[in-house]
Amino acid sequence: MTAAEGAVELRVDGPAEPGWLDEVHGAFERLWGAAPGVPELDRMRFETAVIEIATNIVRHTTPVGPGPVEATVLLRARAPRLEAELSDTGAPVRVDLDPAPVDDLAESGRGIALVLRAVDSLSLAREGGRNTWRLARDWS
Repeated sequence: MTAAEGAVELRVDGPAEPGWLDEVHGAFERLWGAAPGVPELDRMRFETAVIEIATNIVRHTTPVGPGPVEATVLLRARAPRLEAELSDTGAPVRVDLDPAPVDDLAESGRGIALVLRAVDSLSLAREGGRNTWRLARDWS
């Protein structure tokens, strides 16, 4: 992808359920098809990080009222940067974005550490009644 090609942006909305994760995977397939210049290693690391956060939303976010938690992912590719914004309508979450080192053989609790190794920036904020995660990775 060159700067002349502009940005590619895809959005997936739905209940924070396993089917939403399938749609997020499909959005990545479309993103990589529309942004073929993104190097394979950057694709793999970025997609892994986003899917980890999306999976955590599905598994751990609790509703604040009746009905399911609604989730959104916005994926962007604009040379030389990949960005994702994931948000949900669940109860406020508190996550340590500077976790202590985790044993690589641990069976749980490695998600945020894995994400931090795969992206250049990661943030979490409560905005407009939504938990909002932002991830970015630059490629060369």
